Amino acid sequence: MHRTLNGNAGWQQGWPNMSSATDTSGFGSTTSPVLRVALIQSALVFVVAALWQQRWGTIVDTSWLITEAERVLNGERLYVDVIDNNPPFSIWLFLPAIMLSRWVGFAPEIGMYLYTCLAVIVGLGLSALIVRRAGFAENHALLRLLPLFVALFMIFPGNAFTERDQVGTVLFLPLLALMALRADTTRRVAPGIALIVGAGLCGSVLVLVKAYYVVAYIVPALYVAWRRRNLRLLLAPENCIVGTVGVVYIALVFLLTPEFMRDLLPQVADVYMKMGDPVRVALCYGPLYLLIVLLFRVVAPKAPVTPLCAVTLLASLAAVAPLIYQGKGWAYHAFAAISLAFVAVLCKIAASSGWRYNRETLGRATLCAIVVAFAWLPFLPTQKPADAFVAAVKAASKGEPTLGVIGSDIAAAHPLARIVGARFLSANNSDWFGALAYVLAEEASAKGEVADATRYQKRSDAYLDAKYAEFASYNYDLIVIQQDEPLWTDHVLGQPRFAAVLSAYHPVAKDERFTVYGRNARTDNSSAR
Repeated sequence: MHRTLNGNAGWQQGWPNMSSATDTSGFGSTTSPVLRVALIQSALVFVVAALWQQRWGTIVDTSWLITEAERVLNGERLYVDVIDNNPPFSIWLFLPAIMLSRWVGFAPEIGMYLYTCLAVIVGLGLSALIVRRAGFAENHALLRLLPLFVALFMIFPGNAFTERDQVGTVLFLPLLALMALRADTTRRVAPGIALIVGAGLCGSVLVLVKAYYVVAYIVPALYVAWRRRNLRLLLAPENCIVGTVGVVYIALVFLLTPEFMRDLLPQVADVYMKMGDPVRVALCYGPLYLLIVLLFRVVAPKAPVTPLCAVTLLASLAAVAPLIYQGKGWAYHAFAAISLAFVAVLCKIAASSGWRYNRETLGRATLCAIVVAFAWLPFLPTQKPADAFVAAVKAASKGEPTLGVIGSDIAAAHPLARIVGARFLSANNSDWFGALAYVLAEEASAKGEVADATRYQKRSDAYLDAKYAEFASYNYDLIVIQQDEPLWTDHVLGQPRFAAVLSAYHPVAKDERFTVYGRNARTDNSSAR
């Protein structure tokens, strides 16, 4: 990989060489050997990714989203019968995959996986078309790096694979490519209406997924206007499309799911959004992110910072703000910032004049490996239930058991419920709202803030009243209890009504975090389904 590159040879078993400004041969013909090799290598990456993803299986959030979508498609009302603390686009984005899975007749988990693969193909494919249209000097090298771009969005995500942040980020790439085209001052190229519409629609997905990400869109857009010394570029057609889609989406939220704006959003703002720790998140991800920025600086120090490098790095830097602001520190919250930073690094490598096989090259390659390894760490842990744990739950189950949960972590019941074939009937995916309100009440009480303590305690009590009504109505066959959260678990089971419910159950499976209880035979009456 580190042999010498010479002249226009492009790729001689080494890093890509810089091409002339008009050399787009790598994108010029669908029959070119370079393109064939890149596509074959990329296809192999998809195969490896499918095997690698078995480490995580269907991740927690995706499993709940599938359950939620199925219930909505069965006629239950979102934010009434099924509660989600995210805006409706989180479920709307993946509804096509669930609907198509039903129509074709295969498992929705497979549909979600293929849907995400399609998003990667669309995001990278449309970006390639825009880059080809732009005729960037580094096009030939970018094509040779295509398998690494695929690996970045298929293998690197790990426990963030199929998260809406991952799908939104890869679909954001065409818009960034179009921004780079407009920022290029060496040549002026008209992108064409089809590419503009495609980039605008794809780019809007990330902003619709989470409004915080609008900063990752605004910052590179401002860079384009600054570089071209033309503020009118802020009103470029693709930007107008993004803005229009956003306005239409807000209108649809009010029209189709008024309960979210009226009922749920105030609760989320009052409870969920107050539990973040931005300082901890900054300290956790800051050093890691600075390593990637350092890599961008030293991986090809003599290479120019091309428009592609600039817009992707700026979008990445801007995406750090939502990560810190949310204050949760979950890996998928960092995916946009980290993955876009690596896209910038790859673009910088593509813009370089080539690496020679020497000590300097070895040092850079080693640094790349170290940085990628450290950046990968947050995405490696898995919440997939152990086979023995699943087997024990299945052994204690009959038919399609109903499953309830006591615990704030969504992982308590998801993906376990779908793996064991259980029906999850509760409106809430876990006790996150009641538990967080209880914690806030305790904290406010300790500070002497009586009004806040009373308000949060009422929220928590109301949640538990509704939860007990569900327990009484559904008479669950299985109950999962989160053991590593004694503050909430002890509070719930310390109430006689919940203690009485649990007395009719016995443990059937246990792992490091959760214990599953099955109903005792003597109370194994017909459940209210």
